[in-house]
Order: sequence, then C-alpha cells, then structure tokens
Amino acid sequence: MVTGLARLIVLAIWTATVTCSTVYGGTPTAANLHAEGKSSMSEEITPRDLFDRWERVWHEGQYDLISTCIGPAYTRHDEAGDRTVTCEAYAAEIAKTREQRLHLRFVVYDHSFEDNRAWFRFTLKWTDANTGETHTRAGMQVYRIEGGKLAETWLQFQPLRSAWTDTVAQERWTSSPPIK
Repeated sequence: MVTGLARLIVLAIWTATVTCSTVYGGTPTAANLHAEGKSSMSEEITPRDLFDRWERVWHEGQYDLISTCIGPAYTRHDEAGDRTVTCEAYAAEIAKTREQRLHLRFVVYDHSFEDNRAWFRFTLKWTDANTGETHTRAGMQVYRIEGGKLAETWLQFQPLRSAWTDTVAQERWTSSPPIK
C-alpha cells in the first residue's frame, strides 16, 4: 500500500528527473546566448543563489531544484566512499534521507564562498523516523562549483550526538555569521 508521503516522494523524484533531463538536453551555450542578445555574465549564478536553492532542496524537499543545483555528474567524497551520482540518483538519496530523518536541518555556523569553492561548518539535526529520538552530528563540507552548479564535495562528520557549541547559528545557510 502506497502512502501519501511515498506518492509525494515518487512525484518529486519524477519531477527532478524530468527537469534534469530537460535542463541537460537543452542547455544554451555562450554562443547561443550571445546570438540571442543575452550575456552569459548576466546568466551566471552566484554561490549565494546556488546555496539558497540547495537549502530549499534539503529543508523543504523542493526536489525540482536539484537540476539547477548539481551538474550532470556530482562527485561525492563522504562516509559512503567516493562516488559520482546523477541528478536522478542523488534526488532519490535525498528523498530517502529525508524520509528516514524527519525534521532534518543543517544548522550552519560558518561558511565561505571564494571563486569556485564553498565550505560550511554545520550541525545536522533530525528526528529518527523509527524511534522519535532527536539526533545531531557536527560536520564540515567543502564544495567545488563548476558552471554555477555543484560538481564535487568533500564531507566529514563527527560522531553521532556531536554538535558545535562555540557559536550562534546563522539564520540561513548563506546569512552573514552572527557577531560573537
């Protein structure tokens, strides 16, 4: 029996898949943009814009934004090992993670954007779907950005129940860090 949440997740993954296929099937080149009178500079996505969207994917389940956030091949270096995932595969991973970890939140304390790199210091907080227990894990993540999208990431977590305690959290991922 399929629940309403499962239907919603399947619909979200399907939407992300269609969007990803559409985006990568018809991405305009700089020459196309120039011919149409558009500047590739005006079409450039800032890291702040990118991570504002990426936060909505993770916190609000807006899977249709995944194709605007990650490239066609997204390389991850994390606890699962080194692997490259497609939009569709990573959309399924995010949906499964959010299903198992209710109320999932990345609480960001510090971040930096420089050229094609970004890093975040955060605590991941969630409620276990089976036990109802609240869990935390402190972590740091570094990203490489290519063409305005996430191309590669390195993620390091501290043990379960760890959390950063030395500072106040930012309001949003890309907010200015609070003054200490």
